[in-house]
Amino acid sequence: MFTSALRAHDGALMHFVNHDPVSWVDPEQFGRGVAAGTHRREWVWLAFADDGASEPLARAVWWGPVGSVHPVELRCLLVHPSVPHPEVWAAALIRSGHRAFAEAGAILAPDLVVEVAAARRDTPAVERALAWRRLAAEQAGLPVATERMLPAGDGAGAGGVLVAEGVEPGGPADELLRVTFSARPLGAPSRPALAGAGR
Repeated sequence: MFTSALRAHDGALMHFVNHDPVSWVDPEQFGRGVAAGTHRREWVWLAFADDGASEPLARAVWWGPVGSVHPVELRCLLVHPSVPHPEVWAAALIRSGHRAFAEAGAILAPDLVVEVAAARRDTPAVERALAWRRLAAEQAGLPVATERMLPAGDGAGAGGVLVAEGVEPGGPADELLRVTFSARPLGAPSRPALAGAGR
């Protein structure tokens, strides 16, 4: 079952833990985002094994600027490590969110943004974490992957939105690498509309 988050899901949502060495939205950051309006429950989607399950197997947290009508980036994509083929669950979760956003009037597909400690980019753990997210993004209509370096303190995490696991504040690993999965090349004048938008 795939559903947007409700107030009743707050406990399960807050207790979801990141097991990958990539950026994510932790409970404190999510709470601040809700207060500021950059995170909203309707922009959070959860996957459950069945209708009666109490704990989600996957979650996706989208972000939008203050005052935005629709989200512009997917900033947290997590699947429980016990789940085989996480890319399948993650892709279905993204598509569920995209359909809901289109029905709400969104035209553009939000990018999936993942940040990692640049010094750890080529480690097996980071490679695995990026690999299934890349497959999920492709299956969900975000096939264009780009990578760029971010100076220390210049990532999305600098605004209290993302935390990149493995980054030592003030240390040499401070540099972040941002990996973006998009429906169009970055810098292009437009990008494809969400399926079902404008109906």
